[in-house]
Amino acid sequence: MPFRYFQAKAKRVFETFRAEPHDVSDADSRSRVRYRRVALTTMSALTARGISVAVSVVTVPLVMNYLGKEQYGFWAILTSFASWLILFDFGIINGLLNTVSEAYGKGDKALAKKYTSTAFFILLAISISFLALLFTVGYFVPWGSLFSVEGIVDSEVVYWCVVAALGPVILGLPLSIVRQVYAGYQRAYISNVFLAFAPVSTLLGLFVALALDASLPLLILTLTAPPIIMTGINYIRLIIVDFPWVAPTLPSVTRDARQRLLAISVPLFLFQIGALMVSQSQLFILSHRSDYDTVAEYSVIFRLYLLVSSLIILSTNAMVPPFREAFEQGDRAWIRKAFKQMLLMRMGFAIAASLIMIMGGNLLLELWLGNDNIVFEPHVWIAASVLLVSSMWSSTFGDFLTILDRIWVQVFLVLLNGGATIGLTYLLSPTYGVAGGLVAVSFFSVVILSWVMPMISRPYFSH
Repeated sequence: MPFRYFQAKAKRVFETFRAEPHDVSDADSRSRVRYRRVALTTMSALTARGISVAVSVVTVPLVMNYLGKEQYGFWAILTSFASWLILFDFGIINGLLNTVSEAYGKGDKALAKKYTSTAFFILLAISISFLALLFTVGYFVPWGSLFSVEGIVDSEVVYWCVVAALGPVILGLPLSIVRQVYAGYQRAYISNVFLAFAPVSTLLGLFVALALDASLPLLILTLTAPPIIMTGINYIRLIIVDFPWVAPTLPSVTRDARQRLLAISVPLFLFQIGALMVSQSQLFILSHRSDYDTVAEYSVIFRLYLLVSSLIILSTNAMVPPFREAFEQGDRAWIRKAFKQMLLMRMGFAIAASLIMIMGGNLLLELWLGNDNIVFEPHVWIAASVLLVSSMWSSTFGDFLTILDRIWVQVFLVLLNGGATIGLTYLLSPTYGVAGGLVAVSFFSVVILSWVMPMISRPYFSH
């Protein structure tokens, strides 16, 4: 019996990786194609992320030892600040995933080109505008006061650190369409190959920068530029080899495509604001309500949480774009089955990772950082574990609703979550430090989102 069971499982795995059928007119063939692409995308994403994690394991202690704890804290805050740049696309990038998935489900290449062209040229205009502001108005912004880094880093150096952190990301905004087009066509495994080379080139650049005793701005530039360069190379392949029909052209920019993108992008933009309020506001509050030692400690444990959560999401996120394509095809049974599989996988990984953190989190940090300068009490690791499990639960339902354009209710919830996170961090961090920050960021997810998100999603599984 066990032999037959494993034989059947092995046969199913083998069939998943077989060549895609030419005829996908029936639900069974479409299901096999989706699972094949999900498997390829997941494996390539985890490989790319594994390389990124390995590089991060090396990078963090190198940077911390090179800069010292205080300047490392500044680097952590600047990295957090740079993450707010995703707002500069005003939700267009995430909206493009929905529209390309919709065009693919309808088999309409011309529609995909309209969406891609419209998104590209809007982002190009945004990029040029913000680069101009960065090199003009940005020079007169009191960045040292903003980051509470006066006396730690010279004000002139702070400005060039900001340019090094923000400039490449702003420059690469139009190229951000690459991953969304691949994801919309369920071929994200191609872009993942290019993504895997970015951290390797980053690490090589970092070694060179450290060997040359590089300044802080140049060090930051070696960490921000390589991903943009690799995305540029990937863009060339996208429009020449894989999907030449989506190459952006001005005549393909249409009013209808712009209105459709904006209809999705506006709520996604507001959702991004709320999400950043939840995940990226705390270091700023801690820098004013606590000290830079606490900032550095919270940055380390939150970076570990983000690393683990991103791995969990990467292991299942390839299933999200097919939900929209299956929705357009009317394959509701497949949607119910695939969503259940995604939810069980995410929760299983989250619970397993939480147990590892609770039992051996400090040992992991010591191995990672190469010293025992940062050690947390058990209640801190428990708080981090609660955050991980609760966020994976609610984000699974959130990803499903987002790909189906059910976004506005999530906007309301995430803005409430952001406000609660900021308020609780302000109140709890002076007394409870790192633990207070973790409780603040997980409170809303545990108390509200854990039951509201499944309730909102239920109608889409009832028939």
